[in-house]
Amino acid sequence: MELRNFKYTAVNADGNIVRGRIEALNRNVCIKYLQTKNYQIKTLQEYKSVIAKLNQVTIGNTLKTKQLIFFLKQLGSLLNAGVNIVQALELLSLQQENRLHRKLYFELYQQVYNGFSFSKALSKRPKEFPSLLVQMIEVGELSGDLPKTVLKMADYYEKQMKINNEIKSAIRMPLIYLAAALLIAAGMLIFVFPNITDLFASFEGATLPPVTQFFLDMGNFVSQYALYILSGLVALTVLIWALNRFSEKAHRGLAIMMLKLPIIGSLIQMNNQIMIANSLAQMMSNGINSLKALHTIRNLVKNVIYRELLTKTIMYIEDGKPFSKAFMESPYVDPIMAKMIATGERTGEIPKLMNNLALYYNGVSELRVEQIKNTIQPILLIIVYAIVGVMILAIMMPMLSLGGQI
Repeated sequence: MELRNFKYTAVNADGNIVRGRIEALNRNVCIKYLQTKNYQIKTLQEYKSVIAKLNQVTIGNTLKTKQLIFFLKQLGSLLNAGVNIVQALELLSLQQENRLHRKLYFELYQQVYNGFSFSKALSKRPKEFPSLLVQMIEVGELSGDLPKTVLKMADYYEKQMKINNEIKSAIRMPLIYLAAALLIAAGMLIFVFPNITDLFASFEGATLPPVTQFFLDMGNFVSQYALYILSGLVALTVLIWALNRFSEKAHRGLAIMMLKLPIIGSLIQMNNQIMIANSLAQMMSNGINSLKALHTIRNLVKNVIYRELLTKTIMYIEDGKPFSKAFMESPYVDPIMAKMIATGERTGEIPKLMNNLALYYNGVSELRVEQIKNTIQPILLIIVYAIVGVMILAIMMPMLSLGGQI
């Protein structure tokens, strides 16, 4: 849907003249938007511009997860208050200062106003609205409980975002520590140790301690071949990216390697299990059958190992085998998860068991991330201090040796 461009002159609440430009569906929507800002419109004129057309082109996702949550919470609150879906979407559109969000909400408004269901309107923008959300909204429309469904999905995405942020935080700090240690070491090798050589060259017969000589040789090597080293690292990075991007075998191999790493692997496993458990709980507890739920979740999961797990589960169910069989066979699934799914099959209460499993993983995730932080950070700090300490020792030892020789 293409928005039209308008320029306006108006008087604001303070009595001052304001001029501006705005994108809107039509003249009436533009007037409504300006009235929400308490503007008294003096002139309103539509115009066409190549730059304005280019500004309407968007790359990537218009809505980030945080913005999607805010949208769902606002929409759910309006629907709960008795506002119908068309009016709610119009109100949200008129409240948006961000032109890209305003355009997106206007698109939804226009689709629903023209007779499409809300879930159908969402499905036309798959980059912004995941298939899980579309499926759940469709269930809410059929059951007549759309407000509750919208708010439940807002809570779901909020929990997922919190877990993802915690896991990223646990990984980010170790990387920062390592980068700091490498930068300090490189700086000392390139700028500090060469000065020691110049100092010792002025004293005949003075010899450098072995540890200092080692760092000095390393610094000379890095300085001499810095361009080659940097080029090699860039080439290796590009090669790994290309293999991961274009080779299925390499992509799968890298995914398995990441899962087998001591600490990062457990975080990746936990994150994927939480997503699968939460998504299955949301869908199956709302009456969506297991096959449809698994097909939807498979499209959401990014890790190839867990996509294969879900594909295998779908095949087993279609062949009449137990739901839990693929989970029991996978080495990358927590045994607790596989056993709880098997228990749910025996008792006929898989949706209830998946809800319990989701609650369990949501509760344990914070503890595990905190434990990992408390374990990794002290170890990495010791490594950083050790690197810096040894290098400082390598600088001080020649000074002491030189004083003794004098």
